[in-house]
Amino acid sequence: MDDRQGETPVLSHGQMKTLVERMRQAKEERFVEQSRKRLDKIVSTKIRTAFIGALAAFEEEFGFLWGHELPEEKLTTEHQRMFDLWERVRTAVLNNGNTQLRSVRNEIANHVVKWNRHHVEFQVQEQEKES
Repeated sequence: MDDRQGETPVLSHGQMKTLVERMRQAKEERFVEQSRKRLDKIVSTKIRTAFIGALAAFEEEFGFLWGHELPEEKLTTEHQRMFDLWERVRTAVLNNGNTQLRSVRNEIANHVVKWNRHHVEFQVQEQEKES
């Protein structure tokens, strides 16, 4: 039976150095992956906001053409025709926006991304002692 059961194994200096380097490398790889995911999320949100916000602005300003916010009984055939046209344009804009979003996300995945975190250094100055 082994008398060293439950004891922490003793590592040589070389083994310890290798272990520390592997741990540093694993931490760096996690940081790079987190940075890429962070950029992907931020860019995706901004692109979606851009094309969906544009659609919302058009709907707000031109919605009267298809009877936006009118009760159904007040809608005319002209409103319906304009609504059908709006739906085709809206679908085309959403499809194009989503295609571009997928393209940007694929592009980000092909790059190594590292977040340049904010770094502040404080300088410590000694105060003169009062006599």
